[in-house]
Amino acid sequence: MNLNFGSNLKKLRRDRDMTQEQLANALGLSDRAISRYETNSAYPDIEMLPVIAGFFGVTVDTLLGVSSMESKARRQEYFSRYMAAEDPEAQLEILNKLRAEFPEDWHAVYQTMLTIGRLPEEKRDMNFLRQIAKNALKRCTDPVYHDKLIFAYLESEDDEKAALDFISEHSSERDVSKLQLMKNYYQGRDDVKYRALYQYQTHCQLEQALCFMSLYRNAGDVRAAIDGCELALDILKKVSGSSDLTKPDKWIESKLLVLLRLSNNYLFFDEREKGFKALDTALTLIENAINLPDGTKITCGSKMFEMLDCVTQKGVNVYDGSRDYLCSYHGLVVFMKYEKLPFEGKCPIDEWHFYPTNYTRIVTTAYWHNFKRYRDDPEYLKYAERAKKSAEITERKNVEYILKQGVVQDPKGGSLCAVKSNYNYREGRELLYILIEEPGSGFKKALEQFKAEADLRGITEAEPVMAVTSGREEIKVPEEVAEGIKEIIKALK
Repeated sequence: MNLNFGSNLKKLRRDRDMTQEQLANALGLSDRAISRYETNSAYPDIEMLPVIAGFFGVTVDTLLGVSSMESKARRQEYFSRYMAAEDPEAQLEILNKLRAEFPEDWHAVYQTMLTIGRLPEEKRDMNFLRQIAKNALKRCTDPVYHDKLIFAYLESEDDEKAALDFISEHSSERDVSKLQLMKNYYQGRDDVKYRALYQYQTHCQLEQALCFMSLYRNAGDVRAAIDGCELALDILKKVSGSSDLTKPDKWIESKLLVLLRLSNNYLFFDEREKGFKALDTALTLIENAINLPDGTKITCGSKMFEMLDCVTQKGVNVYDGSRDYLCSYHGLVVFMKYEKLPFEGKCPIDEWHFYPTNYTRIVTTAYWHNFKRYRDDPEYLKYAERAKKSAEITERKNVEYILKQGVVQDPKGGSLCAVKSNYNYREGRELLYILIEEPGSGFKKALEQFKAEADLRGITEAEPVMAVTSGREEIKVPEEVAEGIKEIIKALK
């Protein structure tokens, strides 16, 4: 905690023309506690900091004397250490320190709850989890994080009674989600908007049903799972209006999930021809999708869902918006912008998007059990190579998009260079570092920044993959960067 806390508290109290006794009474504390806070001989509990800050109408950062730049840097430092730590216990220790310093960092609270759930069962402190959830939901005014905290708690809670009590406290007997409430409002008032919301809700429910069909196994019966996959594909052919499963449309993710599960299930019985046929169809669908030009119309194939028609628009998944030099090397994102939704402003329907590498990775890493059994099979290796090539295409397009479309800001007018690393916080995940040139001093500072991150994350492999000028024209990777990356990785190894 910043040592300016005591003097800041004293200044805030005096600005209010309050005595220590008056402040203590207002906060429900003792005179001695206030005195110790102001002399930095003691600090309040984490739950008390927002109370004190709220009383004076300031942020916790202001109360602690942390500037916005310092606050941002400190948070980044904590999260870098958290992500570099692979052991959940070590991650939790880092998050606890982060929350102690920044108690209103709701992302830290969210990650804390999820991390508790990843601990071995015997090491999970459920009372600690419940106390964090209770305090956070009482204080959090961010509607997005408020809901995320609810989901994080339920994901980590392993006591059924506690979970059901929590659900009763934070829910209603009726569905009062934003989507349902808007549906109820427009029913009888605006038929067009009502139909749009109804189509969206039905589409989501149908996708959930298809997911269940393809996953269902009666008492572990894989044949039943195959039947479920085949049934799901029959339904997809009907609702998409096409028997061609390789056609990219609004059902693309359902198709891919079902086809990959079908392939995995057939390979369980070593039915190679059927298994590889399903895998071939899935990869062809991905290949068709990643080559869609911007502005391509994407439909559900049925008038039942005509208001959900989209057009494609390439995008990129930014890993952390607070770091303009760090993006997820996740492959190109194909955003689908809705054309016909009759809404302006707040709407519960998010822009739909498709991450091709979520599916290519299942194949290239032989992620599922029966794919693992075949990972050295020559036939399977052909499909793995196809998936790898598709991933490389999306990754290349991803880099181009980041560097050429202004996703990363370049305030000093220098060149940009993208560096791919082997960071593996999530299996198969890689990161893309954007090095920003400073005119007159080159990439020296950017390389120092990368070295610090690489050291923190335990990176052992990295290579520059593309560079552009300040005018966004592609150029050869500067020798300074190529040699600098080699030296950094050599030193870290």
